[in-house]
Amino acid sequence: MHADFDFVDDEQGGRFVPSGGPVVELRQMVAKGEIDGAAKHYEETGAGARDGLLQEASTASFETRRAIAKMFKQARDFGAAARAFQYAKLDTEAAAAFEQAGDFLSAATCWEKCGEVLKAAAAFERAGKTDQALALYRQAGTPERTAEALARGGRYLEAAEAFRTLNNVHAEVESLRAGLTAAPGDLALASRLGALMLQHGHTEQAAQLLTETTRHAPAAKDDARFLSLLAAALNATGNADGAARVLARLKALPAVDGPPIVTGKVVAPPAPGPDAYGFLKALPMFADLALDDMKALYRVCTLETYEAGAHLIQVGQPGRGLFLIVEGQVEVFAGADPGARLLNTLGVGGYLGEISLVQDGPTSARVTARSKVKVLFISREAFHQYVFGAPAAALRIYQLFTHNLAERVRVLSAAK
Repeated sequence: MHADFDFVDDEQGGRFVPSGGPVVELRQMVAKGEIDGAAKHYEETGAGARDGLLQEASTASFETRRAIAKMFKQARDFGAAARAFQYAKLDTEAAAAFEQAGDFLSAATCWEKCGEVLKAAAAFERAGKTDQALALYRQAGTPERTAEALARGGRYLEAAEAFRTLNNVHAEVESLRAGLTAAPGDLALASRLGALMLQHGHTEQAAQLLTETTRHAPAAKDDARFLSLLAAALNATGNADGAARVLARLKALPAVDGPPIVTGKVVAPPAPGPDAYGFLKALPMFADLALDDMKALYRVCTLETYEAGAHLIQVGQPGRGLFLIVEGQVEVFAGADPGARLLNTLGVGGYLGEISLVQDGPTSARVTARSKVKVLFISREAFHQYVFGAPAAALRIYQLFTHNLAERVRVLSAAK
């Protein structure tokens, strides 16, 4: 069946429009402001009217374009809504709709057009365009996001260097470990991680890593810088004979120009410590994460220190993210006033702020450091970037989060 068309002489200079069928019915409903009814009718007629309505939106007035876009959005046809919003030059709405449709490349273009650099970068990254994302993260002056984008893009050595400039030792280490998992014989990754281990006193681990690397990478036996590092590790563990054999091999190689791998002790803040990862892994919402997902989550954490009396969370302020206590104690108060009622005291292994990871809203309690406190912190923004890059992990996290929240509601209901 072929639709009939009428010629309409309007402000666009004239155009042909269908003279009957669902397109006209929907256009008439939209013109009357019946968005909900039009959306329901569109859902029932299927996608047959989609192209006709988009053609209408491409030439109609601004108000009509916007109304058609709203109708598409109400009907959950986000891709069509995004295109209609574009026709109306509403780039912010178009970008959000493209994201809902899973078209992250188009979303990135729209976000960039309306000046939302960080949102554009995140969308480019989700579209697999790491270089474009990195350029925008750097333009926005966000080195933390740049480092994470490098890690998520599998550029582990660059990520490690970026984390090093941020003095984020544990993220640097986790990036190097992730790289070696992907490429066990990578000399550059192994050398950097071995040097870090030596610099922080983990001599046995350094010797084991470097020795294992020689089995995966035959080229290691001819790499002067690597051998010098291996000899230092073996010597530090008391294996003088092994160190002597490596040094003998080193002397047989041509001299290499350039700085040695180990250039002295790195001045850097201490890593969160051996228990921090265990505390993170023990949180109920992360209980089902696989090893690689768990390590990636640990990498986005930062270590923060608060002196006694400092406020971690203030009443009414937007939630920043998840705080996991690795040292010291905090007190949770019902309000902002000095005399507010004490609700709870949390120590090592305790956590708070998890709701802010999934809900953007003001906090309802004040949290103050009772003593000097160290926390492993995951910001809301870092968590969202993490789950975007790990959809399987995101599903497990949200399932567990929903389960735990439902259990809390059940307990509270039973207590009434």
